[in-house]
Amino acid sequence: MTLNHTQFVRTMKRLASAEGYLELRMPGEALESLEEIGEPGPLRGAVEMLRGKAFWLQHRYDDAAKSLRVAAQNIDAPHDRPAWMALSIYYRNQGQPDEALDSLARARGARLPESGPKPHTN
Repeated sequence: MTLNHTQFVRTMKRLASAEGYLELRMPGEALESLEEIGEPGPLRGAVEMLRGKAFWLQHRYDDAAKSLRVAAQNIDAPHDRPAWMALSIYYRNQGQPDEALDSLARARGARLPESGPKPHTN
């Protein structure tokens, strides 16, 4: 899905709003801003990254991991590294060392991205 100019501007404003709320440690408000976006199209990675941060601040780690995984899969390297690093921490805390090491390797750029184009889930 592509966004027209109006949708793109609206989405960017909501992303900026959510990021501001996160800086103020207001994750609930950030999530509300993100929900107002609807279908983010090619900005899905950015939306899910902020959603993951908001869930993390709420100590909703399983929800955060789901959003961070989507973010990591929808953001091109090297910009996907913060999502992989957060996933590595999550997996380490969950007692999943193989997944933690794999995510850490991706965060450090030591692993090639999965072959083929990154999936854009709608």
